[in-house]
Amino acid sequence: MRLQRSKKAQTLIMMLLVASICMTVMGFVMYRVATGTLTEEAQNAYKVSLLRTQDRVESYFKQMDQAVLQFEKLPALETFSKLNGLNQKLDLVTLRDTIVRMYSSIDDVDNVALYSVGDKKLIGTSQQVTAAQDEYAEVIAKFESLHTEKAFFTIPVNQSPTSVYVRKLPIFQEEKTAYILFHINQRFFDHILGTYDNVKGNYFILDQDGVLMQNRGKLSKEQLLAGLSPSRQDESFASSHLFITQLKASNNGWVFGFAIMNDEFFTKINRIRNLAFLLAGCLLAVAAIGAFLTTNRLWRGWSDIVKLVNDTSSTTERKDVQRHPGEQLDEFGAIYEKMHQIKESRDELNVQVNAWRPEVRDLFIRNMLRKGLRSQEDRNRLEQYHIQLYQGAYSCFCIEIDQYKSMMDLYTDVDLYYFRYGISKVIKEVMDEHGTGVVTEHGEGRFLALFSLEESVIGEAQQQFLHYAEIMRDFIKQYFPFTVSIGISLVRKDYAYLGIASEEAEATLKHKLVAGANEVIPFEAYRGEPETGSLDAEPLPVLFRELENDIIYAIQAWDLELAYSYADRLNMLQGIRTLNYHWLHNKLTEMILSIYWTINKTKRHASTELFMNKLSQLATLEDWIACLKFDVIALLIESLKLTHNEHMQRVAQQTIAYIEAHNEEDPRLEDLCKIANVPASIVRQALKEVHEATYSDLVLISRIDKAQNWLKHTEMNIEEIASRLQYSNAQNFSRIFKKVVGIPPGQYRKEMKNEQSD
Repeated sequence: MRLQRSKKAQTLIMMLLVASICMTVMGFVMYRVATGTLTEEAQNAYKVSLLRTQDRVESYFKQMDQAVLQFEKLPALETFSKLNGLNQKLDLVTLRDTIVRMYSSIDDVDNVALYSVGDKKLIGTSQQVTAAQDEYAEVIAKFESLHTEKAFFTIPVNQSPTSVYVRKLPIFQEEKTAYILFHINQRFFDHILGTYDNVKGNYFILDQDGVLMQNRGKLSKEQLLAGLSPSRQDESFASSHLFITQLKASNNGWVFGFAIMNDEFFTKINRIRNLAFLLAGCLLAVAAIGAFLTTNRLWRGWSDIVKLVNDTSSTTERKDVQRHPGEQLDEFGAIYEKMHQIKESRDELNVQVNAWRPEVRDLFIRNMLRKGLRSQEDRNRLEQYHIQLYQGAYSCFCIEIDQYKSMMDLYTDVDLYYFRYGISKVIKEVMDEHGTGVVTEHGEGRFLALFSLEESVIGEAQQQFLHYAEIMRDFIKQYFPFTVSIGISLVRKDYAYLGIASEEAEATLKHKLVAGANEVIPFEAYRGEPETGSLDAEPLPVLFRELENDIIYAIQAWDLELAYSYADRLNMLQGIRTLNYHWLHNKLTEMILSIYWTINKTKRHASTELFMNKLSQLATLEDWIACLKFDVIALLIESLKLTHNEHMQRVAQQTIAYIEAHNEEDPRLEDLCKIANVPASIVRQALKEVHEATYSDLVLISRIDKAQNWLKHTEMNIEEIASRLQYSNAQNFSRIFKKVVGIPPGQYRKEMKNEQSD
């Protein structure tokens, strides 16, 4: 499978995955919304039905209460109450007949009984009730324990569940002499709850104690009790299996409710939910299968590329896959071949870099010894080249082979190379044994070394460096067929003055004519001046060589304030009466001319006469400082800026001209740099400073300008213009043109023609 096809397949797979996730989320949301709506609607519907049932029950008990009130008006009941039913057989017959009539007038009542509190006799409409009055002792006892006017019980009588409604008589008198009992049969609950064989749920009644009293439906009592929560009233709720709706307790304490299995209640919505989840699962499965099939080829292709990238062997050691000449490469094969070429180029470049690294390192060391270390970037490069320097005292050594030119006639170039190599190793070994440092060749038969020690007393450091130099000299004299002379600079701590120290070490070897060959020559012994550059206590607070070095650094950095602050150090010479004026005049003149010549070497001869006349007229230290600031520092910084700006303008003009000449091609920055012999970083800096734009911005502007000219003065269509200006298509060109100009190219051409016609 091609890479492009795999990408399209992966895009389709991602769409399937997104679709499946969306369908899953949508199905879940719809399920929650639908179940919530259905629950609310069902709750309202079932509550209406339960309220009707509750009203029927309350009406039924009101009917019995009305019958009891009519029963109380009988004289026989009044006499029965006064005599507690004793020797009142005639009245008892009358009472029984009345009870029978009341029994006949109330539906779903098996019998009615009158219980005398005095003699504890039971008079009922049925002889079975009278004969089994002992069975009702529990009912009477439970009723009396409640201390209430009326109550309803469901208790076993004659080993069968019996529902009994008990009420005290007389109703409106404090002294109660009798109880009336209504035996309600199960048909009453069938009438109010129904058999509901065709209903999936259950209607139920809880008594005043929260106990399940009646239950009608297909659910068993155990299933209903498993999810029933009597404490939660007047609300719909669902247990793990049941959906339940129930009302608040009625006047007699009963709770009416309806329960149905969740699976049956949400059957249709569950089917829709399951269908959505099934479809999402099918999409997910299709996406997974497609991902497996399409990524198999991708993994194999990428594995080859990853192996190639992670392969650390060289090009000569690597065994590449051989392809047949006529074999057609797919996208992965093309990428692999391209990566292979890049890796080969990288390996070749690494070989070249490894070969150049010692030379680059030596170049950095020579540059460091010439300019010193001031910036953090220089210190970072120390770590890059694995150069370790101590922060204690340091000194520069200049080691020169005596009579090196005569040796060139006696030895071959190979011999001389090994001699130089051996000397550098001797110098490095001594430095590593007693401190640390670097060494580099500095001309024919000459070496320049930086030797640093850990924190120590400066006076001792000077003697230590002298001792170590003597070790180097004696070793070379003993094991090499020649001798060396070694110049030692003053001891310093600040690495910003490495350039001064290296100059001192080189200058010291000039005294070789007096000291002789095979000698160690310290700069300290031949100063011949009142000032010193060492770290010993000095008579002067200003060190002219260090001050000159600092001012040159600030001027080259265009830092006017820093350069002025360095110049102000000369004020420290005020009040030193032991200074010789002529000596100080010469030092200041030498420093100013050295600064000027170092920065502006092209005007050296012209500036000598100019400054010598002016400097000879300076009388006070303030005049010298002012001259240094305004006639040297300020002018040199301004000159450097002007030269820089002219260079930037010239580079920017060359870049604009190149872009204008090649805007119908591919004007690459690398090609411009090769033609102009200017680094790419300088070109980018010039464009940023002069035009405040990037190279790509100028290419875009040049092409749009040419497109505007063509639209205005030619009849070229937009497709041809886009093609000539290297745009992939007319739509891309139109989009960019509108972004730059503000209107599409077609509208621009129309407006330009209208202006020309006007």
